[in-house]
Amino acid sequence: MEEIAVVGLTLAPQGIVSIGAGVLIITSTPSSKNKAGGQFVYEAPLTFTLIGANATGYDPATVATVGSGSIPATATKVRKKSGPLIMRENDEDLVVNMTGLIGGTPTPFTEPWKITNAGQSKVGAN
Repeated sequence: MEEIAVVGLTLAPQGIVSIGAGVLIITSTPSSKNKAGGQFVYEAPLTFTLIGANATGYDPATVATVGSGSIPATATKVRKKSGPLIMRENDEDLVVNMTGLIGGTPTPFTEPWKITNAGQSKVGAN
């Protein structure tokens, strides 16, 4: 059982990336009807972008997602009627496409990303 992810969740890189002064934007729109813990829930997939971050071995403030990152849902039972699955804490994508500069040269890599805090602790789901 994992907590359902809502507006206010924490999304974090799990490898060499450090958000630092970068800008992380969750581009998914939360449900306008379903709430958990008083906040609107996110449905699959959770999409996001990052620009201006840091990564070990890369020039400072040059790291970004390539397009949007996307995290799939791992829930097996929780979905809206005929709709997508609900996002939960610990949902992750191990290979989000990223890029950054090394000595001024664009250099792609992949980074794992994970929902590390659901944003609420009252409602869980399988």
